[in-house]
Amino acid sequence: MTVIAPRWLEPRDLEACATLFAQVFSAEPWSEPWGFERALARLAHFHESPGFVGVVTLGEGNAAAGFLLGNLEPYLEGYLFYLREMCVASHRQGQGIGSQLYRALERELTERDVRAVYLATGREIPAAHFYQNLGFRCSESMAFYARGLPGPGSE
Repeated sequence: MTVIAPRWLEPRDLEACATLFAQVFSAEPWSEPWGFERALARLAHFHESPGFVGVVTLGEGNAAAGFLLGNLEPYLEGYLFYLREMCVASHRQGQGIGSQLYRALERELTERDVRAVYLATGREIPAAHFYQNLGFRCSESMAFYARGLPGPGSE
């Protein structure tokens, strides 16, 4: 199986990435009901946001084998990078694609005076172990909070 070296994610890549995103995040361990249209809307939103940086690698038939994306944020001195989404085709995980994508991103961020990369993911899923192997650590001083809201028409 051939994989093309990582390159910068361009608008023409968004549909292939959305297809991959919907496939991967609809399956275990996430089991979220992503469809193509909502996945495309999410990825396009990030792409159109200030400070966007994304990396993609393609496989057979120009299908996305993996990608990552996020946004630069001004900080005290330099920038932070919020890694919003990272996705590797389920059948390609464990083959080094995610590590290649991250290394390409890190090289670029270092040149842009980025001081840190941060992200949110589940503690008990394989992605957490992957990020730990890249040198990420769970912050002892920060916490991720979420609060659900009722949907339209709910009481």
